Amino acid sequence: MRRLFFIVLLLVCWANGSAKTSVWEQVVLYPSHDQFGDTLTLSGKLTVPEQPKGIILLPHWTISAADEAPSYKLTAEAKDFVEDYVLVMPDYIGYGVTSNRMHPYLHGELTARNTVDMLLYCQPILDSMALGIPTDSIFLLGYSQGGATALWTLKLLEEEYAERIHVKKCFVGGSPIDVASTYDEAVLHNDASVPPEVPLLLLGTSESYGLNLKAEEFLTPAMIKAYNKYMVPAKKSILELYFLMPNHKLTYWMTPQGMDKTQPETKRFYEALLRSSLVHYDIDGSDTNTICPEWRPKTPLYVFQSKNDNLVPYLNAVHLRRCFGDLPNITWDFDKYGNHMKARFVFVPKVKLRIEN
Repeated sequence: MRRLFFIVLLLVCWANGSAKTSVWEQVVLYPSHDQFGDTLTLSGKLTVPEQPKGIILLPHWTISAADEAPSYKLTAEAKDFVEDYVLVMPDYIGYGVTSNRMHPYLHGELTARNTVDMLLYCQPILDSMALGIPTDSIFLLGYSQGGATALWTLKLLEEEYAERIHVKKCFVGGSPIDVASTYDEAVLHNDASVPPEVPLLLLGTSESYGLNLKAEEFLTPAMIKAYNKYMVPAKKSILELYFLMPNHKLTYWMTPQGMDKTQPETKRFYEALLRSSLVHYDIDGSDTNTICPEWRPKTPLYVFQSKNDNLVPYLNAVHLRRCFGDLPNITWDFDKYGNHMKARFVFVPKVKLRIEN
């Protein structure tokens, strides 16, 4: 029944896109794999304007409502580029046709694989349209979770698909690259700037690595109640949840055990966060868990971060620069651009200029 629904949705999107706008839209169902290596069908959206300037692979930022997925409607990021560029936008596991599954939140390697699989599937579709643009040459960009996914995707493309796909430029903004240190910062400052991120990270990480963590050992009764009431139905956006969950103290939402890495189960959780981190440096200066991959990006890369981001700590960008700072193909843009959402409106115009030039 779910598959039938998405096939109908695909046809509706095609008809609406053809008749009402200058942008053709299609819901795409494509084969990929989950975190356990099992095959599954994922969904996403492909949009094509009448006169495309190029192709953008666009992984989306954190969402919580089912109808925020690209296969349902254009994401906020997509609206900035849809009139000029072909957009390839994956839903990720846990959204769209796989909405019955837990999203493996911030599992960068897996999400990158699902993103690349959609691009590979869409290439023959685009080739058949004879658009006059090379479908193996793309721009890659994302903000927030989408930015982390973009960087993981760049790594995968350069390591495994360099002869098939050329990334012209990659743009990464406000991105949780060092997931473990982001957790450390939250615990250190007792900060839950966006409370719904807490269960997303805990439950998503548990699902990603098969940890079978018990929610009640990590989440307070207040969080479990809010999660079941507001998040399980998957009808509220992250912004709506932000106002429904106004307490920004981590201790209100996470148990003392969940904030103590010396506890056995929390240690397992933290070790999984390290696996989800592309780079990592301990914020206490010990560097016992340092992660700096041997991979070095060759693509022109633009990294944007607001120093006063209230959601993704600035140290994510600092740690990325500590690892890759000597590379001449990377442009680092760090300044006080406002909170996480305000900075996004600075990031997009800067990206547009850099794509065009």
